[in-house]
Amino acid sequence: MRKLLFALAMLISMAVCAGMTSCKAWRTITTSATYTQVGDSTKTTTTITTKTVEEYQGVKKN
Repeated sequence: MRKLLFALAMLISMAVCAGMTSCKAWRTITTSATYTQVGDSTKTTTTITTKTVEEYQGVKKN
């Protein structure tokens, strides 16, 4: 599903940029994971979240 959305976003970006000499597109990816550790009398939950921003530069070839 993510690949399909990414491909669609790139196609739209390319269509918008068709009349320009160059353009940029960005994609933000956010992931998270949660871990729970249970001890004798404690319960510890840790959540790790990462955010990645990818930038693409397109140049129109003549």
